[in-house]
Amino acid sequence: MFRRALLLAAVVFGCAAGPPPRRPKVDVSAMKEAMDAAGITEDFASSASYAHYLKSRLHHQEGDARKAIEELRLALATDDGNPFLLTALAEEYARASDLTRAEVELKKVISLHPRYQPAQLLLGRVLYEGKKLSRAQIALRRAIKLRPRDPDAYLVLAQLFVDSDQPEQAVKVVEQLGKALPGEASGYRRLGLALAERGDFDRAEPMLLRASERDPGDFDVWVMLAQLYESTRRPAKAEDSYDKALERDPDNHEVLLHAGRLALKSGSTVRARAYFDRLLSLSDDPELAVKVAFSYLATRQLEEAAEVLDGSRAGGRGEPRLAFYAGLVHEKLRRFAKAADAYGAVPEDSELFHESRLHQASCLSLAGQHPKALELFKKGVAEKPEYVLLYPAYARALERAGNDREAEALLRRAVQKYPLAELFDALSQTLQKRGRLAEAIDLLVQALASRPRDESLLYTLGAAYERKGDHDRSIAQMRAVLEVNPENPDAMNFIGYTLAESGKNLEEAEKLLLKALELRPDSGAFLDSLGWIYYQRGEPERAVKTLEKAVQLAQGEPVIIEHLGDAYHRASRPQDAEKAYLRALEALRLAPESSDDPKAQQKSLERKLKALSSGAASR
Repeated sequence: MFRRALLLAAVVFGCAAGPPPRRPKVDVSAMKEAMDAAGITEDFASSASYAHYLKSRLHHQEGDARKAIEELRLALATDDGNPFLLTALAEEYARASDLTRAEVELKKVISLHPRYQPAQLLLGRVLYEGKKLSRAQIALRRAIKLRPRDPDAYLVLAQLFVDSDQPEQAVKVVEQLGKALPGEASGYRRLGLALAERGDFDRAEPMLLRASERDPGDFDVWVMLAQLYESTRRPAKAEDSYDKALERDPDNHEVLLHAGRLALKSGSTVRARAYFDRLLSLSDDPELAVKVAFSYLATRQLEEAAEVLDGSRAGGRGEPRLAFYAGLVHEKLRRFAKAADAYGAVPEDSELFHESRLHQASCLSLAGQHPKALELFKKGVAEKPEYVLLYPAYARALERAGNDREAEALLRRAVQKYPLAELFDALSQTLQKRGRLAEAIDLLVQALASRPRDESLLYTLGAAYERKGDHDRSIAQMRAVLEVNPENPDAMNFIGYTLAESGKNLEEAEKLLLKALELRPDSGAFLDSLGWIYYQRGEPERAVKTLEKAVQLAQGEPVIIEHLGDAYHRASRPQDAEKAYLRALEALRLAPESSDDPKAQQKSLERKLKALSSGAASR
């Protein structure tokens, strides 16, 4: 999320860095003035030597190491043995990736001037870059001894130990720096950031805390502490650290987003809204609105997500994704008219247009606006006939409009042109709805004859056998799916739920559901099946806990809500059971297609409610 922490210090002769970006030419007199202001007091043997040095720095700033080297050699011609110039020459060789020549020049400096600390420090860095770590340590420790209050050598040495997987030694070096410079925070800061990025949180935390004590205004330290606390599941401390970071930079987009997400995970919608509202007030960037909406969606807060997306659209942000995602959220909330309106705002030149039109037409159909829906589907098929997802949705819309025969004819034409599993599945379901289950099964068997290992067709045939009431054959078919793909979570869920319904082999059913949830942990349907296993096994409290989570993940599913009501009743919570049954009836009213037999489910729910009111409910 944030820039990578660099532990290496920026020293005068930074050989580890790449060439600097090109800059405009600088007047020599201006360069001299700037150097004088910086306190450069090196003695030069002649004005010519000094002039060549200044020219070398100009070439250095332009990233031209070759010309910088030429000018330094000219400077040394009249100032042979000058440690400052020799060290500068070594730096330029290092920048040109000639570490061997750089090392030769530095050894020359040290032989003439053994106490010249910049040469020892640069030698340590050159050796470090050349992977000569033992010798680099010696040079860096000598640099520390020569100038114990200069942090640069400590920081390079600490980085060396981090990169060679010796974090304990790195900590010792930083502690040594802390003693030499009691108010210095850079060592703790840089080592803490480096260790945290490597996932060494136990060592990183005390380093970062020490850095924050010495420099409470360090934004990056507070952010890294927050991320560390998040990673180690300490949300209260993480949010407090984000708040401290925001005190330093109250308009930081990434921190506001992360703090809001953390507040949502902690269950505080109010605090999350405060962070997100601040974030959205800072910019018209639609990407921020999408990120905030997705943050709400991740915690199943659909109303809040819809509010953010609608607000951004109303604010004139014309990003097609805002309209598309708003449509998805409203569709999930069963607000089909609003969803259709949002989908309709996606322009034709958007890559999302065809998918949006499919959703728009489906939502219009679900909202009862059949002529508009069918007209959109007709246009979609005419303009993009190869978009096979249109046909099953078009057929459902025709059925809602009472045109069952036309729906069947549409799917039969589609299957002939595009013999794909999803189209066979749609046609078989249409036949089943019309009471022609045997014909549907024959259709699928014939399709499988030419593609016996088609995973989707095998699954569809298994579901058809289950609707026929042939549970043994349906389970056998799903086991065939698992032979083709042992990691198919839907087949695992199907077998597990079917076994749970029969009350048989519940141990195998639980194992299958747990494995399916490993593959798809956020599936409300899978959790419903697992909860139903616990219900059948006589563990109502465990069933309630699992089914409550299933309802949260799959909002508006009447079957899952009814299962939760059954679990509440068995757990001796009749008031909760009544509320769940009423919710299930409302969900069934809004989405009758979500139930295999909505009329039968409605009667079942009404019977349970009547039994509860008489105090004689039983299952």
